[in-house]
Amino acid sequence: MDSSLCIQNGSGNDRESDTADKEFNLKLKFWGVSGSIPSPCTSAQIRGKMKNLLAKATPADLKDEASIEAFLLRQPHSSIGTYKGSTSCVQVSTDYGHEIIFDAGTGIRSLAGDLLRGPCGKGQGELHLFLSHLHWDHIQGFPFFVPAYIPGNRLNIYGVIQDLEKKFRNQMIHPYFPVLFEHLAASFVFTELEERKPIQLGENVVVHNERLYHPQVTHAFSVTQINGKKIVYMTDSEFNLSNMQLIQDAVEICKDADAFIFDCQFTFADCISKMDWGHSSVFTGIDIATSANAKELFLFHHEPSYDDSKIDQIIEEAIKYRAVAGNRDLKLTGAYEGLEVHI
Repeated sequence: MDSSLCIQNGSGNDRESDTADKEFNLKLKFWGVSGSIPSPCTSAQIRGKMKNLLAKATPADLKDEASIEAFLLRQPHSSIGTYKGSTSCVQVSTDYGHEIIFDAGTGIRSLAGDLLRGPCGKGQGELHLFLSHLHWDHIQGFPFFVPAYIPGNRLNIYGVIQDLEKKFRNQMIHPYFPVLFEHLAASFVFTELEERKPIQLGENVVVHNERLYHPQVTHAFSVTQINGKKIVYMTDSEFNLSNMQLIQDAVEICKDADAFIFDCQFTFADCISKMDWGHSSVFTGIDIATSANAKELFLFHHEPSYDDSKIDQIIEEAIKYRAVAGNRDLKLTGAYEGLEVHI
C-alpha cells in the first residue's frame, strides 16, 4: 500500500509495516471508487504525471532499476497512480469463507477476474452481493460479471428494495444489453431485506442496514464478525442539520467500526451548491467517524470531474479538519482501485 495514503496523526505511516505481525480477520478490497460515472485518467493527465516525475528525478534516481523503484516509492500516489476509474464495488472477505460484495458498479468486472482464480472459476463459488440502491453506477458492471455465467456458482443478491429481482433483471432486457438475464448460468437467490432488520450469514457474520438520504433512497450496510471486527459501507448519502435523526442513525451503525467507507464526493462548497443531490463531504465523514469512535475513514465515491491532484487536496483538507475535530487517532485513507486492507 502506498504510504502517502495511509495518513495517521498527520504522518505518512505505512499500514503494512505497522501491522506486519498482527492477525487479520477481514480483508477489504476496493475494485471501484468513482462516483456517478466511470472516470479513468485521460492521456493528457497521464502525460502530465510523467512530465512531473521526469522533472523531479535526478541522475541518481534513474541509474538502475532499483533506484527507479526507490524513487517511485517516494512519490505521492497521485503522481504514480490514480484514485479512480471504475464505479462502486467493494469486496469484503471474512475469516469464515464469506465473499461479500458491496454494489456492482463497473469495478465488479475486475473483481470477476480475481474470483475466477478460486472456486468461482470451477463453478463452486458462493457470493453475497449487497446493493445500496439501483442507480446505474452501482449496477452497470454486473452484466460483465463472469462468475454469473458459470454453472454451479450461487449468487445471493440482497437489497432493501421492493421488487428487487424484477428491477435488477431489467437492466439486461433488450435493447439495453445483448444477453438476457435468464441466459445467465449461475443460480440466483434474491432477498428483499427489511429496513434495520439484521441478517446472519452462517453463524459468525451479521449484516445490518440503515436508511440514508439520497434521491430514491439508499442504504448503508455494516458487516460484523463474531470476533467483533466491523466494516461499514455508507455511500450516496447526504446529511444536514435539518434531519439530525439521520446523523444519529449513521453514528449508530458506525459504532466502533474498524473501517468506515464513506461517500466523500463533494467539497464543502459542493455541498452548498448541490444540496439535495444526495452526496457528502469528508468533513461530515470525520464528524460521524468521531462520534462513532470509528478507527479508520476511507474516502470513497470520488467526484468524476476531479483529477488526482484535486483528490489529494481534499485529503489534505481532511487532515486539517481532523485536528479541528479533535480526533487525531482517526486514520484517513483515500480509497483507490486495488487498495487492499487487512483488519
